[in-house]
Amino acid sequence: MRKGQGQGPPGRRAAGVERGGGATVLVARADGPVLSSGVSSPQGVRPPQQARSRAALQRLLASAEYVLVNDGIDEFTIARVAEHAGVSVGGVYRRFEGKDQLIDAVRQDLMTRLETAVLEALDTAPASLEGVIDAFVDALGRTLADSGRLIPAMMEAGRGGDAPERGMAVVTGLQDRFLAAVVPYHRYIRHPNPKGALLVAFRSVMSMGAYRAASTDVWPDPLSWSDWSREIADMTTLYLTAKR
Repeated sequence: MRKGQGQGPPGRRAAGVERGGGATVLVARADGPVLSSGVSSPQGVRPPQQARSRAALQRLLASAEYVLVNDGIDEFTIARVAEHAGVSVGGVYRRFEGKDQLIDAVRQDLMTRLETAVLEALDTAPASLEGVIDAFVDALGRTLADSGRLIPAMMEAGRGGDAPERGMAVVTGLQDRFLAAVVPYHRYIRHPNPKGALLVAFRSVMSMGAYRAASTDVWPDPLSWSDWSREIADMTTLYLTAKR
């Protein structure tokens, strides 16, 4: 993010509710109980009811993420996750039917963190086309800086349950919210097809971020995630505003 532009407040807000400027994020949700993060949980997951139970679930998901990232899918077992979380194996099975469902929950938790970060950033973005783009890319970069190493682990684990559908619902909701945030600044877009260009911009940024996170171990670059965000935001702004 460029000098002088805010990062947004540290507080977290629930996704999928009406936002500033009258725009509403419509995020499709799969059937099933809702996790503490506010997104649909995988089928069969026992949803936490109390604050203490929700905190325990987050610790369990954090341990599962740690094991996936540091030990790999071949070493990922319920027993290993339980050991790292400091709980019994039975305690894990009281929430999840097996390791595939636990991995699905970790994947969905990552999508929830991305959703929350981007929505908060768009809500507080400076009132300009550049400000919206910077806020969006910065939120993506910060999320990947914290959890990007999880993406190759998720790819190695493969697809499970209805996770791809839920993930696409989140991404589609973010795309709609990004398009809505840019509406007041369409006059600054010089591309002959502003909406089409915005779709290309949004999807390209998302894809570039995911690819960088997935390939950083085998094809590293010298940029920090903050540097990457700044470069990608500049490139995206130029694509939309360049005289043709």
